[in-house]
Parts: sequence; structure tokens; C-alpha cells
Amino acid sequence: MRQSNILDTQPPLLATHHFTFAFVGLALMSGITIGMNKILVTLLALHLNAESWQIGLLIGAESLSMMLMSLPAGIFISRFSARWVYGISSLGAMALYPLIGYSNSWYLAAMFLFIAGICIPFRVVAMNTSWLERLPEVGTSRGGWYRGTLMLGIGLVGPLLGNLASSHFGVHGSYWITSILFAVMSFYGFSILSHTRIIESSKSVRGGVKDMLRHLADPMVRQVCIYDGLGGMVRGFFGTFIIIIAVRQFNWSAQQGITLMVVEGATFVAVLLLLGHFVAKLGEKVTYNLSHGSLITGLLFLGLSGGIVGLLTGAVLQAVGQALNHLVNISRLAHSGKNMGHVSGLFTMVGMAGGFAGATLGGFLSKGFVLQDIFLFWIPIWLAVCPGFRGFISSIFKKPA
Repeated sequence: MRQSNILDTQPPLLATHHFTFAFVGLALMSGITIGMNKILVTLLALHLNAESWQIGLLIGAESLSMMLMSLPAGIFISRFSARWVYGISSLGAMALYPLIGYSNSWYLAAMFLFIAGICIPFRVVAMNTSWLERLPEVGTSRGGWYRGTLMLGIGLVGPLLGNLASSHFGVHGSYWITSILFAVMSFYGFSILSHTRIIESSKSVRGGVKDMLRHLADPMVRQVCIYDGLGGMVRGFFGTFIIIIAVRQFNWSAQQGITLMVVEGATFVAVLLLLGHFVAKLGEKVTYNLSHGSLITGLLFLGLSGGIVGLLTGAVLQAVGQALNHLVNISRLAHSGKNMGHVSGLFTMVGMAGGFAGATLGGFLSKGFVLQDIFLFWIPIWLAVCPGFRGFISSIFKKPA
């Protein structure tokens, strides 16, 4: 017989108001660090003259280790609490990420990224778990605040600071700056994240992972995971190759390519921070249809445009679709009543699996197709899962009574 109980031996959690603003501050700092690292990896790949398929493997190496560790991260967080797991994993990232800057070949950089990436899912799942636990009291309309501030760092502030830092300190020096940020976040996160622990004395990590995977039998959890996984594929491809497309296909500068990332990130953030009330009023079905329609249209622009206006339009529409998709997904999970550590681990894993697939598949497909054309390949996949499109097709083939 399995014995399970929740222990709460730490001081009381921050009041809701204080927690909300302290948490989004941590999310912003985390996003800045991730955004800087993304830019630094791309600049390092360009410096090493890596080919497109090599860049796909380079970025995919980090995503692979993150994906593999997401489910174990959920187990450890349930047992030891989000604050302890976050603090220790942040110190690990502090020590490992500067090693990437010493790489003199793409495969050495990929190896270091894989090793350093092991720390990231423990940080991400810890933050997801703490946010999901508190979201019912924080308010569903604020559900996008975490991802919004995180993406403000990843897509806007981080790339700008990464570009600025690399121009002054070089790629290697800039990695040491991110190392300092990881150290600061270790202590900051420990002070505000959840201390909830679930003791399962008769469960091994392997058994815990099996329990987590059983959540996929729930149709709601399964649908949310599918949508976030596919969103991760598009995000993974866009984030990995949009600068490469700008530089190598359109002969733009790296800074112009970064502009596309910044615009996409700013749009994503604006929707998450400003449209939570709007989404709550629309309802899940309408929001999903708007989300998927916007994302698919954005992919069309990204895949077919030959100039800056079309690419910017595609980046904006794709970002709007991704943000609306996330707002519904996170709200549904927060109100599911399930073990937050478990569903958070699943949610993180599928997003990272999508990012890994988008980066690596895009890299391999680039050996036979023009990189920009690969944006179009994601469209049929999204159409297959879009409830509005499936309903439309069903109505066409539905036999009259």
C-alpha cells in the first residue's frame, strides 16, 4: 500500500500579492538569461561556420537533455520541493554554462550544451509547479503573466543584452555574465518558490515517472500536451533558424535577424500580459480556433515572404497564435486538480520535446529543402489538430439526415 502525505515545515508562503510580483521578477531574470544564451549559441555557431544541419543538432542537444530530464524533475520537485530543486539546479547551471564559450567546434559546443541543459528542466518545472499551485488564487486572468515576463526576457530583453554583451565582452565573456545571473537566481528563487513536498515512500523514480505518464490518459491533459508540443516545434524551428535565414538567405546582418526575434518576442509578451481577461471571456473553443488560425497564417507569411514586411507580419501572427494557445493551456492545467509537480513535468517535457524536434528536424530537412520553406511543413500538422478545421472538414463529409 502506497503511503503519501504532504509536508509543510517551512515558513508560510508569501502573500498572494507579494508572491505574484516577486515571481514575475524571477521569471524576467530567468528569461533574460535564456534569451542571452540563445543569442550567444547562434553567434557561436556562426563563428564556428557550422552548417544548418549542424546548428540544428547543436541547439537540439540542449533541448534533448532538457526533454529527457523533465519527468524526473517533476518527481524530485514533488519529493524535495520546488525551492530546493530550483536553488541547486541554478548553481549547476552557473558552473556549466561558461564552458560552452570555450568550444572550438560545433560538436564540442553540442556536448557542453547537452550537459548544461540537464540543469534547466529542474529550474523550469520548479517555476511551473509553483505558478500552477498559486494560479487559482492569483487569478486566471493573470495566467499569462509568468510566461509573458519569461518571454519578455527570452524574446526581447535577453537577445538585446546578449547582442550588446557579445559586442563588448565577446561570446566567452558574455557566458560568464549569464553565470552570475544563475547564481543570483539560485538564492532569489529559493526565497519565494513553493516548499510543498509529497512523500511517496514506496515509489522509485521510475515508478513516479510511470504515474506521471498515466496523466496522459486524461483527454484534457493529452490535448493540452499535444497543442503545447506542436507549439514547441514551431518555436524551436523559429528560434533556431530565423537568424540563419536572415543572414544566409536574405544577406541581412545578424542584428537584423535578431530584430525579427525581438518583434516576435514582444508580440508574444504583449498578448500574454494584456489579453488574459479577453481570453477568459471568449472561452476555450473560440480561443483555440483563433490561436491556431493566427499561427497557421503566420507560418504562411514566414514560409512565402521575400521581404522584411512579410516576415515581420508572419512573426507577429505566429506569436499571437502561440500566446493564445498558451493562455488556454495553462488555465486548464491550473484548474485540473491534479498533482502540479506531475502535470508540470509533463507539460514541460512535451514543450521541450517539440523544441528539440523543431530544431533537429529543421536542421536535417535543410539538407534537402530551403530553410524558409520548412515553415510551410508545419501547417498540415497544425491543421490536423485544429478543432475548427476538423469540425469544418467533418461538416463537409457529414451525410445529410
